[in-house]
Amino acid sequence: MLCILCLLSFGQNFEVVSSNSNFTGSIGDQIKAPVTIKNLSDKPIQIVFKRVDKVIGSSQRNYFCWDEECYEATTDEIPLSKRINPGETSNKFESILEAGLVAGISTVRYLIYDRDNPSETIEYEISYIVEEETNPNAIFSTSEIRINEVYPNPVREFAIIDYNHHTEEIEAKIVLHNVLGSVVGEYELSYFETKLKINTEEFNPGVYFYTLHLDNDGVLTKKLIIRK
Repeated sequence: MLCILCLLSFGQNFEVVSSNSNFTGSIGDQIKAPVTIKNLSDKPIQIVFKRVDKVIGSSQRNYFCWDEECYEATTDEIPLSKRINPGETSNKFESILEAGLVAGISTVRYLIYDRDNPSETIEYEISYIVEEETNPNAIFSTSEIRINEVYPNPVREFAIIDYNHHTEEIEAKIVLHNVLGSVVGEYELSYFETKLKINTEEFNPGVYFYTLHLDNDGVLTKKLIIRK
């Protein structure tokens, strides 16, 4: 089953420019699906999003957000229309699925229309593909990045972190700090790599902590023990 983008009436004033409408995650993930809208006109437009159908599992939950303001799962229509300026491309709308406990495919369908010209309507369907958890060592997982537990731990020479970084739009790094909170190392998680290798021979033995940062926000901290 593939996700379908259907245009009921191609909007002369706006279009959906999202390059992907199929999003994949694992059981228990929060899968985020951004929908990007472009104003093709030379005037501001007021866009409305309305959820018209959803086929999701009983353990799943779907809701949407605008510019990080999220609404209850029972809300089907965004309470206020959203302004998009002339020529602007907006990626502030996200449809989010809490993937629940069972693998499978879930779909959510939206109507997107110009408040002042409702005949200009785009019907947009998102497919969420929920897979079985294939990596029991994962300690942090979203649709953007998955990171595994460091190994070996305790470590003597090299600490290794396996990861998958799914988008270039988010800066990801590991920051290593000692028990006093002083940063002793920073390591980029490159979009093009799947493994980080940290040389620990230069550090004194003891307890350290490594923190995953996404766009400079710390989202996860774990302990690392270095021995000689």
